[in-house]
Amino acid sequence: MTWSFQIKNGDLSLAGPGGLAAVSGRSKLIQDLKHWLLEPRGSDPFHSEFGSSLDGGQLPDGSLVPSSLGGLFGPEDLMIIEGEVRRVLNAYQLIQAQRLQQEGVRYGGKNTFSPGEILRTVNDVKVEQMGDTAVCRVQITTADGDLIAFTQPLA
Repeated sequence: MTWSFQIKNGDLSLAGPGGLAAVSGRSKLIQDLKHWLLEPRGSDPFHSEFGSSLDGGQLPDGSLVPSSLGGLFGPEDLMIIEGEVRRVLNAYQLIQAQRLQQEGVRYGGKNTFSPGEILRTVNDVKVEQMGDTAVCRVQITTADGDLIAFTQPLA
C-alpha cells in the first residue's frame, strides 16, 4: 500500500497532535488524479508527462499551451477538454503500470500498491459547462473491481 499526505482545500491536513494526515487506497487514487488534472503540465522538469494542459502549460517539446478554461465553451472546446482529461488519466495509468513492472522485478513479483489504488480502466469522462467553469465527471475502475466516480471543477 502506498500513501500520500492528505490535501484539503489546497493545504496539508492535520491529524492528531502535531501530525499530518495521510491518504491511501481509493482516496489516494482520487487525490492523485485530481492533482494531475489541476497541475500545469511541464511544471515538474523531471516528469514531463505530469499534469495537464487544461489551464495552460508546457509540452515536452518546450512549446507553450494556452489555457482551455475560462469564458464560454463551444462543443469543440468541451471535446478538447475531455480529450486532455483522458490523456492525463491514461498517462497516470501508464506510470502506474511501469512502476508495477519495476517493482515486480525488484520485489520478486510483489509491489507496494493495494488493488484499490491501481487504475484499471477509465470507464467514462464527461465534461459540461456550468457558467465559466468546466465540470469534469470521471468514472474509473480499480484493480479490485471497485467503480469510482468523482467530479472535478476546472475553472
